[in-house]
Amino acid sequence: MPGRDRSNIYTTDEGSWERFGTTFGGGQTFAGLSSCSDVVGPGDNAPLRVNHVEFSGGRINRPYQGFFSAAFYDYVADVLHNSAEFPHIGVSEDPSDVVAATLAAARTNPSRPYVDIPVNILELGELSRLWQVEGRGLFDTSLRANAQANLRYQYGIRPLVGDLTRLLHFADVVDRRVSEIQRLVSSHGLRRTISVWRGSATMVYPRTIQSDGLLIQGDFIGSTSIDIRAHCRWLPTDVPAISAPADMRRLARRAVLGLTLDQSTLWEAMPWSWLADWCSNIGDFFKASRNIVPAVLSDVSVMRHTRTEYSYPGSSGSDWSITPISIKREAKERATAFVAPTAQIPFLSGSQMGILASLAITRSR
Repeated sequence: MPGRDRSNIYTTDEGSWERFGTTFGGGQTFAGLSSCSDVVGPGDNAPLRVNHVEFSGGRINRPYQGFFSAAFYDYVADVLHNSAEFPHIGVSEDPSDVVAATLAAARTNPSRPYVDIPVNILELGELSRLWQVEGRGLFDTSLRANAQANLRYQYGIRPLVGDLTRLLHFADVVDRRVSEIQRLVSSHGLRRTISVWRGSATMVYPRTIQSDGLLIQGDFIGSTSIDIRAHCRWLPTDVPAISAPADMRRLARRAVLGLTLDQSTLWEAMPWSWLADWCSNIGDFFKASRNIVPAVLSDVSVMRHTRTEYSYPGSSGSDWSITPISIKREAKERATAFVAPTAQIPFLSGSQMGILASLAITRSR
């Protein structure tokens, strides 16, 4: 299918400035840009890229004070003449398209568990070991005892209470899963769009705002936010086996309780798999591949919405002034992705750092 590119550039009156009898500016200058790249042809969910940038403010005024002095008449500062200025700010832990697609597939797979009973059973041995109290007993207040208590909470009490709470909603979850299976066997298959990740970053961006005729420097406050969503489409691989209402409910119960023994089950039950999941998406990859309900992921698209704003409050000197500046940049992108295991360098949360510290303390001698 052929690609198509469209764009539009917006301009505004530049204003002017003069010195030594020579006038500069006086025409039009950049004020904004919009562009769209897409694919023309039948079907939907094709790759798409939309960009928009808008500059405003930054007009300098300085009265005429003689032949040797630069005078400014509502002149747009030079820093706003270039559309490439003020880029998007990098946001830490921004997942790649593959990571986002794999996570979305794991969360939309009609075979995903709500309470993974086999994993809980296989983990009973590890949980019982964590509950063993070494040293001076239950009322030990040493650092080692506190570390063991943290691990018991993270891998014993917390998961158990969470699963028991989820089981209270078991009937409603099964009903919703039956509804998904009904959509799966429909003519369009199961289509779901979910939010995958959100993040933001801020920074101070020092710039030389104007250098010709007048030196103005200042700090811009910039912020970028990224919203990542994914659209997954699942198709049935064995329609007769899941078309009857009784079969739908039976498979829905199995999927909700995770009643199978597959790669995902074995991975979750492996020692230290939780630590590997901090540095990779292997767990999500196995969940995306689970097949209690016979279905296959036909395609997945990752959609990114990036918004960036820079602001400068304006300033003034003894004989000059510049109005506040606002820059807004926005990008929307939809790209076809695939599911695959990948590695990543994590930024650990406070809870994760606490778990690692507890492990280090309990392993120390």
